[in-house]
Amino acid sequence: MKPHAEHVPQGTKTPPILLASESPRRRLLLEAMGFEFKVQSPVTDELDASAVTVDDIVVENALRKARSLRDHAATDTTIIIGADTLVLCDGQVLAKPTDKADARTMLSRLSGKRHDVLTGVAVVSRKHGQQTSLTKSGVYFRKLPAEEIERYIATKEPYDKSGAYAIQGLGAIFIDHIEGSYTNVVGLPVEQLLRDIQRLVGVSVFEWFGK
Repeated sequence: MKPHAEHVPQGTKTPPILLASESPRRRLLLEAMGFEFKVQSPVTDELDASAVTVDDIVVENALRKARSLRDHAATDTTIIIGADTLVLCDGQVLAKPTDKADARTMLSRLSGKRHDVLTGVAVVSRKHGQQTSLTKSGVYFRKLPAEEIERYIATKEPYDKSGAYAIQGLGAIFIDHIEGSYTNVVGLPVEQLLRDIQRLVGVSVFEWFGK
């Protein structure tokens, strides 16, 4: 897919940014910060989950996504952002549910428990090199009645979401509380991303938005 430009507030001076993801949630988070960026699908094989730890998986996959577009960057200073998110409960990775029964099983497993959301982030530039990070958030679900699970599944929201819920959507009703970054649970920890970009280019992000 060809990259496409996003709406950008007037007066910003951000460097060229390429988001290696078509996730609408990640796009919305970048837009909310006022970044100018383009979007392009990464072309890469993801890491074999049996080979390393979950922490390593998300960081390596994020890096592979960002690196896969390095030759597609318009300039040497273009910052390419890659991200990979996993949901982990009781030591088991919960991917996107394959059907209604799978979604029901996942939500029943999350009911009344804590689970962890892990996101690896990679920022890559031909000029500046690369920077990676790992962010973890603990998410606590209240106890979910079976009827409520069924009603949520009927909305079809769970089917393209890791862990079978969307915290930025109707799935928010399940949350008791969160420990850590909310935006990480959405799919892109913007707090950490901003720090990673600053470390990569050696410039305060505030300079990009000053008058």
